[in-house]
Amino acid sequence: MKEAIGRFIRRARRAMVITHVAPDGDAIGSLLGLGRALHKLGKECTLACADPVPKGFAYLPHSETIARPPPSGWPKGKYDLVISLDCGDLERLGAAYDESLAGLPIVNIDHHVTNTHFGTVNWVDTEAASTAEIVLELVESLNIPLDADMALCLLHGIVTDTRGFRTPNTTPRTMRAVLKLMKAGAKLAEITDRVFNRRPLSAICLWAKALNGLRLDGRIIWSQITRAMRQECAFSENGDAGLVSFLATADEADVAIVFVESDDGRIEVGLRAAPGIDISAVALELGGGGHPQAAGCTLEGDLGEVRERVLAAVKEAMKGRGL
Repeated sequence: MKEAIGRFIRRARRAMVITHVAPDGDAIGSLLGLGRALHKLGKECTLACADPVPKGFAYLPHSETIARPPPSGWPKGKYDLVISLDCGDLERLGAAYDESLAGLPIVNIDHHVTNTHFGTVNWVDTEAASTAEIVLELVESLNIPLDADMALCLLHGIVTDTRGFRTPNTTPRTMRAVLKLMKAGAKLAEITDRVFNRRPLSAICLWAKALNGLRLDGRIIWSQITRAMRQECAFSENGDAGLVSFLATADEADVAIVFVESDDGRIEVGLRAAPGIDISAVALELGGGGHPQAAGCTLEGDLGEVRERVLAAVKEAMKGRGL
């Protein structure tokens, strides 16, 4: 598999490297880390995402080079390879994967258990703690030397997706990857501080409004973020600014949910669960995906209707486990 991916990359003239909509730290870190590696290999590539890079990730080297798809689409015939990172299915690539890329070979690199193996060649390692961890192994297999910029981006991906090495899939393999990246120049303390100790005032305002509407429904804790709340706080990004992970720390709850009304009117649903509850099964049933303890989906419909639908699905899953 590594060898097959290596052959695709070495033969490529110009690659389109894409990650999922509403990108998280692993998505952006993996994208930038692999982009740097391809550059060192002498390959031309475009790094792309349908949504803007979150402001909190702007410190990552070359984050400003990540392109958003133009209204007219990517130039047809410009690319000969697509590399998808941290994405469970083609639909979640959003507008970044358009008809100009259809028919091109796809290298699918991911660690989500719900991945649909949509690639021409698939490196889907569900035991990896992050996609950045897999990208590091790919870089090593291509004999590309790590540099400080690459290491910083990949370590950012690992730190964010493991929530600071607190997820159950954090393993000795993960920590060996961290050691390699630190030796290459990545500063763990700086990354941890930026990820967990720094937030813009707009995000703090958003949290305050969402926490004011907090609800506990049995062992489910949930809140919601409306477009009006985002406008009042001048919070220009989609997503919940990390709120769902914070709610998951509540002792009284086994499942945390945040409903976010996005700019296009769809509802983004973030789900977190205690060990023993596979929340990815609920997300998959609703058209999303993720990990057993961290998953999500995006649904059409009125906020209230979506909320009731998701809560009912979560309660049914918990009832099946006697919770």
